[in-house]
Amino acid sequence: MDYEEMIDTLQRRLESDVTNPDTVLAATVQALGESAWNVAAELRAHLPRQLGEVQPAGPGDPLSVDALLDRIGQLSGAPDSERAQEYGRAGLAVVGRALPAVQLRRLLHELPADYATLLPSDSGLSTTADTLLAEVRRRAALDGTEQARQLTQAVLGVTAQAVSQGEVDRLTGALPPEIGALLDTREFAQHTDTDRFLAEIARRSDVTDPNVVRDHTAAVFNVLGEWAPEETADTLDQLPKPVAALARGR
Repeated sequence: MDYEEMIDTLQRRLESDVTNPDTVLAATVQALGESAWNVAAELRAHLPRQLGEVQPAGPGDPLSVDALLDRIGQLSGAPDSERAQEYGRAGLAVVGRALPAVQLRRLLHELPADYATLLPSDSGLSTTADTLLAEVRRRAALDGTEQARQLTQAVLGVTAQAVSQGEVDRLTGALPPEIGALLDTREFAQHTDTDRFLAEIARRSDVTDPNVVRDHTAAVFNVLGEWAPEETADTLDQLPKPVAALARGR
């Protein structure tokens, strides 16, 4: 979505009852950057140039939904609290549509869970473990969520024992807490080869077919790669090259 499309969409959402749609969009980006400082630069990099130049006033604690909407209203000059809420919700919906799904996930991970309620209803994104497990279940063609949880725990557990503690901490921090808790952090950086790596995943996930194990492992890493691309890529760099290639679909 380019800048003009964002302006048009915002005006339609507000029924053209806004004289400064550019200010509302800029206020939305600024407020998000202040509340999600760790990903503010990434956020701006994925938006049109006019919004990529918007700078947050400085880092702050993540605001509640209502406080964020009020902040957007304040920055955009909304005449009253009701209009501030309308401006904020419209601005967040438009920015949410303009961002790539991966970046939207990273933004949501920095914010309180109820921010997901402000996204377009068809975005299908949230910061919950259930969302991630549902995607693992779909891609690995599993029967239920518990199987997806067991598979995810198997892949993460074996991975945690093959990379450094620092890398485990980075990956854990980028995932929903319930998923991060699945990592086995008792041992780190054990030497392993591809066969042993996949055999241990097979044992932990109760799968005997080697081809299925490979497909399941790739499915989990693909989901993690969309959810936390930088952290997953760095983790794969510490795994045996054939495993990393499998996870990257090569």
